[in-house]
Amino acid sequence: MENHLLENKLEKEFIKFWKGILRHRFESLWEWHKELGKKTKYWDGTKKTFEYQKFTLEGLNRFRHGLTILCVEDEIRKVNELIKTVDKLEKPKPKKTTDKRKMDENIFWELIETNRNKSEDKIDFIENLSFQLEEFKPSEIRRFERVFLTIYQELNRQEIWALAYIVRRGCGDDEFDYFKAWVISKGQKAFKDIKNLNLSKLKQYFDEDPQLEEMLRLSENVYENKTGELMSPVRVKKQKLSGKEWKEDHLENEFPEIWKLFED
Repeated sequence: MENHLLENKLEKEFIKFWKGILRHRFESLWEWHKELGKKTKYWDGTKKTFEYQKFTLEGLNRFRHGLTILCVEDEIRKVNELIKTVDKLEKPKPKKTTDKRKMDENIFWELIETNRNKSEDKIDFIENLSFQLEEFKPSEIRRFERVFLTIYQELNRQEIWALAYIVRRGCGDDEFDYFKAWVISKGQKAFKDIKNLNLSKLKQYFDEDPQLEEMLRLSENVYENKTGELMSPVRVKKQKLSGKEWKEDHLENEFPEIWKLFED
C-alpha cells in the first residue's frame, strides 16, 4: 500500500494513510507514558513506554522518508517537530487559547467573511483564517471542521459540478472537491447564490480561479499547529452526488443559461 502510494505520487492518500497509523501509535504512547516508572506483575510501564516510543519513531521516520520523496515541505516540518516531542517523551501542550467562543455555523461564517474581506487573495485568506482559528480551543477547531464538512456536502450536486466544469472549461473529481471548498471560502451569500444557481448574481463571484485545495486541510493543519498532535478524523453524514448526470459534450444544451453566462 505504502509503496503503491509513493510510486503513483498520491500525496493526499499517503499523508492520510500514515496519519491514521500514527494517531493510534501516539495514543498508545501517551497512555503508557502515564504509567512510566510503574510496574505490576502483568506489565512494566517503563518498558512499554520505551517500546511505543521506538515504535512511534519508526513510523514517523518512515512517514518523513515518504514525504521527502513526495517533496511535501510543510508536512516534513511538522513531522520533525513530532519527532522531537517523542524523542524527549514530552507530550506537547496546546498553545494558549484567546477566543473562548463555542463554534457554531454563525461564528463559522463570521470567520470566513471577516478574513475574506481583509485578504488580498485566496492564499492570503487561508493564512489569515488559520491564524484566527488557532485562537480557539482544539475542540472548537474540530467543530469548525464539522460545520465546514456539513456545508460542503450541500454542494454535492450534478448541476453544481456542471457549473464548475463550464466556468473552468473542465473539472475532474478532485477539482470539483477544490471548487466546493472555494465556494465556501467566498462567504455565506456567495455560497447560497452558487448553491441555488442564482443566475443574476453568479458571475460576480468568479474573480479568481475557483479552486482552493488548502481549505480542505485547513482545520487539520491549524489543530496540529495548535496542539502539536494529529487530529482524528471528523465524521459527518455523507450526501451522495445528486441530480441528473450530464455529458461533457452536451453541457451547452443541458445548461444553456450557465453556458451563455460564462462563454466569454
